[in-house]
Amino acid sequence: MKLRDLGEEGLIRRIARTIRTGPGVVRGIGDDCAVLKGPGRMLRLFASDMLVEGVHFTRDAPAEGIGWKALAVNVSDVAAMGGLPRQAVISLGLPRATPVSFVDRLYRGLRRCAKMYGVDWVGGDTSRAPVVVIDVAILGEVEKERVVYRSGARPGDGLWVTGPLGGSLRSGRHLRFRPRVKEARALTARAKPHAMMDLSDGLGPDLLKMCEASGVSAILEAGRIPRHAGCSLEQALNDGEDFELLVAAAPRDAEKLSRLGLRRVGTVVPKKGKPSVTLITPRGVHAPRAITGFRHF
Repeated sequence: MKLRDLGEEGLIRRIARTIRTGPGVVRGIGDDCAVLKGPGRMLRLFASDMLVEGVHFTRDAPAEGIGWKALAVNVSDVAAMGGLPRQAVISLGLPRATPVSFVDRLYRGLRRCAKMYGVDWVGGDTSRAPVVVIDVAILGEVEKERVVYRSGARPGDGLWVTGPLGGSLRSGRHLRFRPRVKEARALTARAKPHAMMDLSDGLGPDLLKMCEASGVSAILEAGRIPRHAGCSLEQALNDGEDFELLVAAAPRDAEKLSRLGLRRVGTVVPKKGKPSVTLITPRGVHAPRAITGFRHF
């Protein structure tokens, strides 16, 4: 078997089967962040994300944007759990011929993101590498009563997103997106979501992950899915790198979510067999949708 046969999710499941956690772990592998016991009414959030040249960015991309994205994707993971980012360690792998000016601009983007989201940069590592690699590990915190997992979606819940989707890579938006920390905090304060995650691989694939974690299925309404100008429905479903939040919430909270600027895109339904995502076209035809999204392997 090759990694291309197993896929990213299959690899994660394979690794997770071999891992045991201790009493300090509230939630391990399977969410945007690990959740650890913290002081008093707080929980600690712990996540890491790696950006690799040729996979997540190209060398002709603005170095400051690459640095911004490297930290912002981690801040987005913390937001997806309802939390606040606090500290980060940042490690760099660089080819020996890398211009120092590129590294300076990269760090400028990292510092700008850290300042905007109140993240203390407390360490890291550097190493020689065949391509540019940026690995960030982040700590955050969230109140016990405000933490949100991707596994809590229930039949009857509405499905909502925090903004338009599609075309992030083509437009360069993936290098300047704003993690939805403020929106997540407002959501958990005013309308406790049942489930939440950020959209990194595409609405279709990420919604399927939420369904699998929650043991449910979902219906998406094509006419409701907000798209960036010039983007097709297929791009909104599968492009990825949007980093908006996907939220499952009770019908009674619909007005609150609408007032917070979220857009409803579908409904959680009971699963029949395996969890699935179905698209309803404007003509009312129910059609299973091919879900591709971003694939690492």
